[in-house]
Amino acid sequence: MISYSATADDVAKVRFSMSPLGETVYSFRTLASPSRRSQHQPWVDDILGRLKGVDLRPLRAVIPATGYVPDFLTPAPSGAPASVETELEVVRATEPAHFVDEVAWMLGDTGTPSAWRREAAPLHRRMLDEPEKAIEQITQLLRIYWKLALEPYWQRLYGGLVSDVRSRMRLMENSGAASVFSALNERIGWRDDRLTVRSTYNFEETLGGKGIVLVPSVFCGPDVLTMLPPLQSMIVYPRPGAADIWHHDGQDRRSSLAALLGGVRAAVLEALVMPSSTGELAAQVDVTPGAISQHVSVLRGCDLVTSHRSGQRVIHSLTETGEALVRGAVSTGARSL
Repeated sequence: MISYSATADDVAKVRFSMSPLGETVYSFRTLASPSRRSQHQPWVDDILGRLKGVDLRPLRAVIPATGYVPDFLTPAPSGAPASVETELEVVRATEPAHFVDEVAWMLGDTGTPSAWRREAAPLHRRMLDEPEKAIEQITQLLRIYWKLALEPYWQRLYGGLVSDVRSRMRLMENSGAASVFSALNERIGWRDDRLTVRSTYNFEETLGGKGIVLVPSVFCGPDVLTMLPPLQSMIVYPRPGAADIWHHDGQDRRSSLAALLGGVRAAVLEALVMPSSTGELAAQVDVTPGAISQHVSVLRGCDLVTSHRSGQRVIHSLTETGEALVRGAVSTGARSL
């Protein structure tokens, strides 16, 4: 059992985010497990040919099908969802000593299959001998795998994650954080200021006033994954109906919104599922900050977005009209699955 004790300050700092790098890692884990692969079979069938000829053994050595996955591979989002490149730079900046500690911990993890540990042992030894080289190699392989296996599907995946986050945030606004915790997953519980996650591992930690990040995932199911202090506490939970992501009528979930507003403006509205700065939006939508400012100005003039200054940053968020527009587009997309 994983147990987090929380204060009122922690509850006030509960927030949602999404992680393209996290989905990259969890999807790679899915490929190693026949039981997990089955619910994503259309995606699996589509990408296996693309991955032929790519030596992914170093990734397999740090991403087992079950058991512990090193925390450095899935840094907790610090604010609005970051681009995969931003997250990869965090991986590349991993301290060698941190890398060695986490890989060494894997060697004795009984939660991973013994056959996998035997197969990975030679690679683990090389990684522990040359951690800087291993960190660089893993970063590059994650980028290659992302481009082949996740990037072509990211709009669809992102749309599914956005719809989940929006529904959870509405529940939080209406009923409070305790209701959100209880509704996340059957393995997650909340009682007497204690957040618990049913797990084969046993840890008891305090959130320490830093709150917790809740991250939906298409690929992590059926597991609920955790990150513990002193790192930013995080719970990754399965998005309900993840298998339905791959079964739809061939139209992108955001196509109706994009047809109305244009692709970039639709992407900006979808990204504002959580208030974001101009720079954060630029990274997420993959356009320049100047272009973001122009598009936000148009959306603000249509009463879809509001902006306010917070220190040196300008934070943008959806108005009630903008939220209703996005919610309607997501609902239409959900009916087409």
